[in-house]
Amino acid sequence: MHRHGNIDLQLLTDVSDCENCQSQVPCLGGGLNPEERKLFRKTIRRRATFNKGARIFKAEKKFKSLYAIQSGAVKVQAFALNGTILISGFYFSGNLIGIESIGDSFYRNDAIALSKTIVCEIPFDQLENLCDSIPALRHEVMMLFVKKIRHTEHAIVCGRHLHAKTRLLRFLQYLYDQNGIHRDDFGKRVVLPMSKGDIASLDFHVPKLS
Repeated sequence: MHRHGNIDLQLLTDVSDCENCQSQVPCLGGGLNPEERKLFRKTIRRRATFNKGARIFKAEKKFKSLYAIQSGAVKVQAFALNGTILISGFYFSGNLIGIESIGDSFYRNDAIALSKTIVCEIPFDQLENLCDSIPALRHEVMMLFVKKIRHTEHAIVCGRHLHAKTRLLRFLQYLYDQNGIHRDDFGKRVVLPMSKGDIASLDFHVPKLS
């Protein structure tokens, strides 16, 4: 294991690391047959642990990889011309980050760990090459683009017609569905890894949180 600042890097040399992944939601490759899945897992270069506040990737750095979140939480943010922080989303176990930078030479945003977070690095050039030989994987990657476009379209077209409190409730419902922790009474509780300021920065029309 190698240490770099507040980041632990561990090279993945065995596909069993994917078999024992803490995420209950597959990042990619869920629809592949065993032989194809083995090839995909070989593209995952390393697993890294980021402490709270550490940057997984930084805007304007060369785009090289996507990152699959194994555990923890991440916020993706950019800066407006006046320096205001604009948060584009929060991501949890099983999510892929860096998708919005595909097609660019550099990352478009910063990705920051909101808690101790483990991610797996997927070099994009290797993923592209593998998609050429595995149609099912190419389809999964294409579906990621489709979901991203639909989400953005819904946020722009539909979200602006919703009351601010309704948007906030939908966001909390999303967190409940994505990150809810099961309790002994079969209900769920939600731990918010982000700050109130982060939530407010996600949408300027969200009411102030006291």
